Amino acid sequence: MNRSAGHGTILVAALLTVTAVMGATSAAQPDRVEVGGGTGITFLRGHAPDDLSAAGSCTLTTIGYDAAGDLVGLTNAHCEYRGAEQWLGDRVLLESEVAAGGPQAVIGTVDYISGGNPIVPGPNGAGLDYAVVRFDPAVVQPVATVGGTTIRAVGAPPLPGTPVCKQGATSGLTCGVELLTVGPYLVTTVPEIPGDSGSPVVVGDTLIGNQWVWGGGTSISAVLADLDRRGGVGAGFHPVAP
Repeated sequence: MNRSAGHGTILVAALLTVTAVMGATSAAQPDRVEVGGGTGITFLRGHAPDDLSAAGSCTLTTIGYDAAGDLVGLTNAHCEYRGAEQWLGDRVLLESEVAAGGPQAVIGTVDYISGGNPIVPGPNGAGLDYAVVRFDPAVVQPVATVGGTTIRAVGAPPLPGTPVCKQGATSGLTCGVELLTVGPYLVTTVPEIPGDSGSPVVVGDTLIGNQWVWGGGTSISAVLADLDRRGGVGAGFHPVAP
């Protein structure tokens, strides 16, 4: 018997077995879901994934990586509080899966909740109205484009009169103009409806803020500066590249 041929046969058989197992394992893994600025997300507000009795939905502002390499996203803080109650550590679902009524996979958890906005301050008082979501990279595929909006960069608030738009999970792409900036807050004519809170506010493909009410939002520059000042999850954040 040719020993080389015998060893070759054994090697080929072993490789075929391994690749078959790898293929079966890969096939068994669910596809990752695409999530980006403008995607609808659902908060369980302290309940189990199969209990949507207290759930609420908002829009993701942006997704990317922090300095530690964690996959993180931003949305509004007020999505995660009601009165004096807030849900730090809450589990997050993909809104489209919830709406479809099928099995819901947890895609992330809420790692930080800032003070709310001047209209609805919340338990942490008035602040920048942002929350940090740490996503599971095994479940989430980050994307830069959702609907008609692509985020390529972040920027400071624009001059009054500049056209601005927001990409909401409920109402989609709506536009208006920048009226003025008051401290860290944007004042625009951009409309929104329930479910749009957290929407990315953009000038072209530059993210300039999050939206928390019809015509109101927070400068993304202020949010990122606060993230860096606090440190921890979200510090050094940069949006995922297109």
